[in-house]
This record gives sequence, structure tokens and C-alpha cells, in this order.
Amino acid sequence: MVTLDDNHLKAMVYGGAVLGAGGGGSIAAGLAAGRRALRRGEPRLVSLPELADDARLVTFSSVGTVGKSSGVDQLEGQHARALKLFFSADKGEVAGIIASEVGPLAVTYGWRESAVTGIPIVDAPCNSRAHPLGLMGSLGLHRLPRHVTTAVAVGGVRKPDSYIELCIRANAVNAARIVRNTVANTGVPLAVARNPLPACYVRRHAAPGGLSYAQRVGETLLNQMSRGLTPVLRALARMMGGKVLARGFVKSARLEERQGFSVGSITIRSEAGRHIRIPVCNEYMMVLDDESPRAAFPDLITVFEAGASLPLGSAEVRPAQQVAVFAVPRSRLKLGSTMKDRALLSPIEKLLGVRFSAQELDV
Repeated sequence: MVTLDDNHLKAMVYGGAVLGAGGGGSIAAGLAAGRRALRRGEPRLVSLPELADDARLVTFSSVGTVGKSSGVDQLEGQHARALKLFFSADKGEVAGIIASEVGPLAVTYGWRESAVTGIPIVDAPCNSRAHPLGLMGSLGLHRLPRHVTTAVAVGGVRKPDSYIELCIRANAVNAARIVRNTVANTGVPLAVARNPLPACYVRRHAAPGGLSYAQRVGETLLNQMSRGLTPVLRALARMMGGKVLARGFVKSARLEERQGFSVGSITIRSEAGRHIRIPVCNEYMMVLDDESPRAAFPDLITVFEAGASLPLGSAEVRPAQQVAVFAVPRSRLKLGSTMKDRALLSPIEKLLGVRFSAQELDV
């Protein structure tokens, strides 16, 4: 068991920004959330082998866009309320909290609650990268239609016209649909506590070690950041097994909020004069080089800003920025079991008008 401090926080958040692939919150929101938690107490991190097979774990997630007004960065303290309501709805003991994904804010899911309640965060996120759909962080429960789960969602401020509390008992598919539709219809991002499951099940479907991996990625980034973008990317390529797909200037970045997602496309003019297009559904979903696919989700795609040598959230990309597109093949990532289910990509294909390749990035 590890007692988390500001050094762990900074490394995880910056590593989460790389692994967030444009989603999973912002660096500023992640640092702020983690430091609020550290002021409340000492959050603790445990590995899965430290827990009994029957230890019940609960997933924390956030559902919303990446926009400034209605994005998940606006959530502050709602997970604490969601956990309290979860205890009322589900009478079983909770032995640990797991994050639904890895991103710069997502790596702090459970920090405040661990600091206050003593319940540890478990180093077994549902996925070691960020993803756009709640079912992608549901540990394969979408394949079990008869399994009834509990999901509690909280969002907004405590005013009748903007505050939401949901308590759902349904299978994972229906629960995810209700939460996503609520976000789409209200524009209010939701903090979710859901899917109590035994550690033995989580072990088979999650990404054990995903938070520690994010910490190592962040340490690599921070160690090289003062030297500039090229050393950063070179070090990350060695560590992660990735490569730079393109460098150039952003020509356009157009995102809109649709069905509770931030959807659109980023266009880059590469130094080689090529047309690079990146479809976005919260995260960077694909790299098209003159409309020929070079990488596609669940390959990791991260856009770095040259001046700061830092990953950019998809909502932070602006025309005229000098950027580099970095990618890591899916086989080099710690992915949850749902990343093998191509059927989950169908709604994203319809939103973006693209077809995801089954072939991974070739490094």
C-alpha cells in the first residue's frame, strides 16, 4: 500500500495527459482535484494482489463532454455525494475504488474519498487510456445482460434547475444509456459510482497497474520537458513503444457538443505538406494522412503542443498551433477487456462517419 503525495499526483496527472488521448479531463483540473484531496487527508493506493478475491470494488467515472462549460472538468466533489448515495442503494461493503479510465483528471478519481473514508484506490483502472463510452469502462458487463448492477450519478449545483441525482438498478447497457442520455438532454456532466464487483472479476477485465504506468509515463515526460518537445517525444517513444506520426501546424479545430460528446475534427498541415485529419469524439480517435488511416482507436493518439512540450486536450487545440502527433500501438498499452470488443465502436463510427481499422499502428 502506498500513501499518495504531491509527487505521485504530478507524475500521474502528466502521465494521464499522455494516456488521456485528448480526453479524461485537463491537467489543471487533475492537479486541482488531487491537491484538494491531499488537503483532506492521505489517499492510499493498493495493488490488486493485496486484496482478497471477494473484495468488492466500485468504479468511479465521469460522463460528459470536454467543453469548458459542460465538460467533466466542472465536476467538483460530486463523486463524494455519489459514493454516499451508493452506500444507501447498495448495502454491500466497498473495499476499494477503481477509476474507469486513465486521463489527467481521471487518475484522481477516488483520491478525495480515500482521504476522507480510508477506502483505498486500487491500481486497476478499467482501462489504462481514456475512452469515450461508459461501456468501455464497464469491465465487460455489457456482455452479461442478466447481471443487474447499481449505478449512482450526481451532477450540477444544488439548485432545482441544474442539480441531478440518479440511482439506477439495471444491466450495464441500460444504466450507461440512462446516464449518457441524461447528460445529452441536460448538458450537465455527471460523476458516477457504479458496478460493484469482486476483485477476482476485476483482475480478469481491468488494466492492473494502469495508474503506476501513468506515473512512469509522467515521470518520463517531466524529466525531459525542460529540454523541449523532441527529447520528450524521443524518451516517450523509447518507454512506450510509440512514434511521431506527423509534425506541423493546426489548420482547423472544429468541435461541437452532440449527444453528450464533444465531436468534430482537427486538421493539421504537416511539415511534409500532407493533410493530417484527426476525428474526435472526446478523445483523438484516428489519424488520417491524406485520408489514409495511420492509427485508430484503441491505438493511443496524443497531440503535443511544441512550445510547452505538453499534451493538448482535444478542446485545447487551436488553429496556428505548432504540434506533433504521437501514437502508441494498442499492443503496447494496458487495455481492459472491452477494448477487444469492436462492436462498441459502432456508435462512434456513426457519430464521426468513419470506419475503424482492425489493424493496429505499425511501429
